[in-house]
Amino acid sequence: MNWFLIALIGPALWALVNHIDKYIISKYFTGRGVGSLVLFTSLSGLLISLVILILDFSQVFISPLGALVIAINGGILVAAFIPYLYALENEEASWASSLYQLIPVFGYVLGFVFLRERLTTPQLFASLLVIIGAVAISLDLSQKIKLKAKPFWLMILSSFMIALNALIFKVVALDQNFWGTAFWEYIGGGVFGLLLFTLIPLYREQFIATVQRGRKAVLTVNLVSELLNIGAKLAANFASLLAPLALVWVVNGFQPFIVFIYGVILTLFMPRFGKEDISKRVVIQKLSAMAVMLVGICFLFK
Repeated sequence: MNWFLIALIGPALWALVNHIDKYIISKYFTGRGVGSLVLFTSLSGLLISLVILILDFSQVFISPLGALVIAINGGILVAAFIPYLYALENEEASWASSLYQLIPVFGYVLGFVFLRERLTTPQLFASLLVIIGAVAISLDLSQKIKLKAKPFWLMILSSFMIALNALIFKVVALDQNFWGTAFWEYIGGGVFGLLLFTLIPLYREQFIATVQRGRKAVLTVNLVSELLNIGAKLAANFASLLAPLALVWVVNGFQPFIVFIYGVILTLFMPRFGKEDISKRVVIQKLSAMAVMLVGICFLFK
């Protein structure tokens, strides 16, 4: 089974989620912070766990310790979503997603320390090229070349938490089973969401206000977003069982470019749903960075 093609499903779906999240925040969550979207995301996990339970009841029985660890891991995943959303409030989707290229760096370190995963020299070189290309997409060339500082530390925190989540999922899934691990992770994320709803009045108020305001529209759009997000996460988790964590998340380096492609399509054909800077300078920048990334992929499979 080709782990690369499975891993590529993740960035393709997450790129759509980036644009949907930006649309939801600007249209329905204005003035309501990120609490609403965090709660929608966490509580949707309970629905997915119910689907897993119905489809294959026998798979959910894993060791009590494994269930506890992976449930906590589900809370970590939901918590990782919070700094990302705060960064997304004031930045373009392509910018915020590009900083997720820190994930393979953290993934490599965590995989090396805890799983003894080692990459060959060509794999390291290929990974470096992909990461360089992904970072190059995020450079702001309208001023002095620099990374935008505002979302940087938030995205570092989010990236580390996602890499940690992927590590814990892989350890438990290899010891137990894939669908049972996924089931308890979504249970944990849902329980964490219920705790946020109960213990943080601001998030609770934002969630209720958003439902009352958007109702069917916001529920439908958010459901689509969460289904895409869950599909991407499952694909990434499954690919991580077939290849080192770092390589799986390196493939996610294509996400900012895919985000840009989706943004161009929206700008040209559906501007009310999203806009992207498609000036000649930006297009050249993105295509040049993508060329570097493609060279990296060629080395990865050389």
